[in-house]
Amino acid sequence: MSQTFIKRIEQIILSNLENEKFGVSELATKMGLSRSQILRKIKSITGRSSNVYIREIRLREAVKLIFNTDLTASEIAYKVGFSSPSYFNKCFLDYYNKTPGEFKKANEEKELINISLPKKSSIKNRPSYWVWIVLLVMIISLFGFYFEKKIINGDINKFPQYASIGVLPLDDYSENRDFDYLASGITEAINLELSKNKSIRVISRGSCERFKNNKNLPYTKIAKELDVDLLLEGSVFPNNDSILVVVQLIKPFPKEKHIWSNKYHHSTNNVLQLVQNISNEIATEISSTLKPKSFNRKIYKINPEAYNLYLKGRHLWNTQKTRYESLINARQYLEESIKIDPNFAMAYVTLTETYISLNKLTGDNNERIANRENARKTIDIALDLDKSLAEAYITKGNLIGKFDWNWNKMREMAVKGLEIEPNNANARHLLSNYYTIKGNYQKAIDEAIIAESLDPLNPVTGCLVAESYYIAGDFNNSIKKYNEVLELEPDYGFALNGIGYAYYQKGNINKTMKSWRRLQTIMKNDSLGWYYDNTSFMESLHFYLNKAKLNTPGFCSNPTVISSIQMMTNKTSDAFEYLKIAYKNKNEDLPIMITYPDFYPLHTKPDFKDLAQNIGVILPN
Repeated sequence: MSQTFIKRIEQIILSNLENEKFGVSELATKMGLSRSQILRKIKSITGRSSNVYIREIRLREAVKLIFNTDLTASEIAYKVGFSSPSYFNKCFLDYYNKTPGEFKKANEEKELINISLPKKSSIKNRPSYWVWIVLLVMIISLFGFYFEKKIINGDINKFPQYASIGVLPLDDYSENRDFDYLASGITEAINLELSKNKSIRVISRGSCERFKNNKNLPYTKIAKELDVDLLLEGSVFPNNDSILVVVQLIKPFPKEKHIWSNKYHHSTNNVLQLVQNISNEIATEISSTLKPKSFNRKIYKINPEAYNLYLKGRHLWNTQKTRYESLINARQYLEESIKIDPNFAMAYVTLTETYISLNKLTGDNNERIANRENARKTIDIALDLDKSLAEAYITKGNLIGKFDWNWNKMREMAVKGLEIEPNNANARHLLSNYYTIKGNYQKAIDEAIIAESLDPLNPVTGCLVAESYYIAGDFNNSIKKYNEVLELEPDYGFALNGIGYAYYQKGNINKTMKSWRRLQTIMKNDSLGWYYDNTSFMESLHFYLNKAKLNTPGFCSNPTVISSIQMMTNKTSDAFEYLKIAYKNKNEDLPIMITYPDFYPLHTKPDFKDLAQNIGVILPN
């Protein structure tokens, strides 16, 4: 049945080979199936995504044309449905480890005989499903026996040692993506377990998340962008009341190699057991393969229903933390989870982070006070329940820094978290902030760079590095780093805002206006955008200040931002008044913001010195 299905798929693809626009949607229409059905069926039979499978067929046909015709590489590219010859050459090189020209030359020299797909076994020669499963179990068992024997004989050093790994977001192949939260939860659990191994650098989830909807990139390119030696990928296949999870560990360099894989089949009635088993077994298997390491895992006895609600709440907090309504829904899921299982420590941690995020988004002072009180309560409960959770210490450090300005305690919590989970980028972020507050700007930059190495494609860590350079007065490196962030995320508002400040300090007002004009487009603030287009820089700043002071919707009314713009208009007295407002409301941006070069003219003012001292900020001499 599966062979007949694949044969039909190949026939349709081949009949549309020269159509560069022929993809998954067109294939699904030809087969009379929905897009999700075609994605799921091809993945379950071939182990490849639909786009990858289509591309592999195109490349296979390209090989035939190379052998049997005198067409140029560019002509072949168009013949097999590639709109760009350069992209065709890149895909061919990534897949066969040779350019089309090298491939043809190697064949002529009798160096290359087999023209079948190099990465996967042929579908026609694939054994039946159950025979494959039995063989897989035997292979894994034999590998386990061999590996155990190697350890006993003291031969572990003969195994390849790797330093870094990226856990790609697991794909959800349910009909309506109803299990995306579960795929997200499994991904995060695997990341957490691997992060406990001090001998492995585990890339943070934020960077790997960039490839969630872009997995058709070659593994070599993904690995290069993440700067890792290994990639772990997987898929989730729901079926009635059960779920199948398939994972594989890939070594992309120097030639792509699958070094480990496994399947897990569980009932969806016990999601907790499913996630625990998968994350623990994968972490143990990989850690043993790379370098044996003992873990101090705490096995949670959590109500499965509570865990399912927790995963839904955490997924919302992870993916939509800038949306107030989504955070309210996340809070409700987490509160329901805790109501069912009051001893679930991780639910309290995520609920704390949700309160912290809500605190930043709300404009209601009473709500802010309630969020802060609730956050303090929930994180203390989490630590009382489980003192082995790195994330609990790091979240408490984040809370203490933002709400209490207790910098030494914040650092203590970050260090404690790193002792448990050495690969946590958020802890490094806290340490970078700590050194900024303490006036050690070089150390702040160093910690920011470490955070970025753990989370290299996350714009948050990129902006942290850029901001650290800015505070240190290194405006050239600040601009360079902000531009790197904008290459990845062209509409990332924090980068556009930050680079505007850096250009201002360099005296390049035109580029400041250009960056901030683009920011207004993203914020859909047409009125301020018009001022940037049609008036001077100073007129634009005055227009913003008039609106922001009135708390006009669409105009950032954060008192620290208003203060910094007042400094640009040379109204230092007004600027200090807004800093006092921020201090009175314990604005969480104030401590870092007053270290900005924007406020250097106030450093000699006794009132400003007192303000900084009360916050705990050490100013440069």
